[in-house]
Amino acid sequence: MDQFMSSSSLKSAAKGQLLGKYGVTAVITLLMGICLLPVSMIISLVIGTSSVVSVLLYSAAQFLLQILTGFFLAGEAYAYLTVASGAAPSVKDLFRCFGDDASKIAYVQAVAGGISVLCSLPALILGIFTLNSLPQLTEETLASDEISGGAVLFLVYTIVYLAGSIISLFVELMLSQRFYLMMDFPDYSASQLLKMSISLMKGNKGRLFYIMISFIPLLLLCFLSCGISLIWIRPYMQTTYANFYLDLVRKRRV
Repeated sequence: MDQFMSSSSLKSAAKGQLLGKYGVTAVITLLMGICLLPVSMIISLVIGTSSVVSVLLYSAAQFLLQILTGFFLAGEAYAYLTVASGAAPSVKDLFRCFGDDASKIAYVQAVAGGISVLCSLPALILGIFTLNSLPQLTEETLASDEISGGAVLFLVYTIVYLAGSIISLFVELMLSQRFYLMMDFPDYSASQLLKMSISLMKGNKGRLFYIMISFIPLLLLCFLSCGISLIWIRPYMQTTYANFYLDLVRKRRV
């Protein structure tokens, strides 16, 4: 079997494929932000996470937002598969999935997004009690060398948060190819697409994770530029991921 392309080769290919297309891809990135960021901010500001009830409402709203996000992610996947295939993308690609495939997209994203929300829920609930214990934790720490209940709670919160994040990342890596596969196999059912993604990612989750963390320096640059550079960085990342998918399907049987 031929070797898979290296991370540097995938990135190099992405750079070449994006030449002359940054204008369109920048608009796609901006539109995604305009459509999704206000909704996310409203959920955080209006609902919050100050009580168990508000956390449950917040998680339910986040789940619905995950499904909505799935439609944009599917359109974005199509746009960058177009770029990786050497063709020119269109801004309309971002909205192409708000049609016949709506139920399929909602299903696959509900599975992936639902698992993500469930993984974060225990830490959110524990976080309420942990924040309430912080003043007590400070006082007890100063007054005694003994381990306080607040310190134990904080440790449990940290463990639960890390465990949830790891599980969520693992599931996202397994299902990461779902929208690319949907574009290549439009007749397949949602459950078939999820199974195909899991099969395709066997032995390749580490490779994709390495590619993801290799973008951290660029994402730090994005943070320093107040997010402005994201309109160039995200197309570069997404084209690299599209090339990763194409490399997988060329070298492996699904």
